[in-house]
Amino acid sequence: MRKFLSVAPLLLAIPFVSHAQAQRPATPGPALAPSVAAFLEQFDEAGTGSVSREQFLAFRQQRYAQTDENRDGAVDEDEYVNEYLARLDARLEKARAGHVAQTRTRFDALDADKDGRVSRAEFDAAGERTWSGYQKLLAEGEPRRAASPRAIDPLRMPTSHSLAGMLEIYDRDGDGRIDRAEFEQVRKDMFAAADRGGTGLLDFADYLAEFEDRLDRRAASVRDAAAQQARVRFKALDTDRDGRMTFAEYQVSGKRLFDRADSNGDGVVDARDPEPAPVAPARTAP
Repeated sequence: MRKFLSVAPLLLAIPFVSHAQAQRPATPGPALAPSVAAFLEQFDEAGTGSVSREQFLAFRQQRYAQTDENRDGAVDEDEYVNEYLARLDARLEKARAGHVAQTRTRFDALDADKDGRVSRAEFDAAGERTWSGYQKLLAEGEPRRAASPRAIDPLRMPTSHSLAGMLEIYDRDGDGRIDRAEFEQVRKDMFAAADRGGTGLLDFADYLAEFEDRLDRRAASVRDAAAQQARVRFKALDTDRDGRMTFAEYQVSGKRLFDRADSNGDGVVDARDPEPAPVAPARTAP
């Protein structure tokens, strides 16, 4: 896998559509609760729209066996972390490919005169739209958005369409606000970072290279944080502190995840399960 690497995005983000979303046809029926959608994304391998408790147990047993690389009947910390990161790497690669595939669309949106290059004036025009959008967010608040039912993007690149994204991109001094001077400086630095030849014009190769660098930095950051979290989870699940996780210990987090998604308690996670009451952020089952 690439050495994955989070610097401010170059321009307005286009909503991300993953490869999995593009390949899977829309299924008519009731909308899924976000917790159910996330659960099915990970465990409904057959795409049936439901997972029973028995199916989930079989899935967990199979994953546990695969995680036990040396086949000694227990999972140690490195095995646990390595298996989790292997799955995360595959998700990061797929998400990265989806973002890269949209790069031409984003570049063309900047290239107003369609000459194949983005001038500073064209870049600044996009910046004005971004600033106006930020002012609207401040005045009106963020609109409610429906949760995506499938293929949650693990990269979570910041977007100028949300207050949190704007702060991540433009709030360099970390004071929780963005003034115009700060915004302009960040935009100036963005353009300079992409204009590697110093010509004052960005061609598609410039834009793509800069964007791929940011994707890789972002992915590296996500991966490093995930590895640390996986080690914390292992220690929490290894209740007897012997450095070897039994299936019973491993399944504690799985049972918790299934019970939360199966909010109506009928033993099946599907569209009939309403979103459970909010709790502290739950970690994805290993």
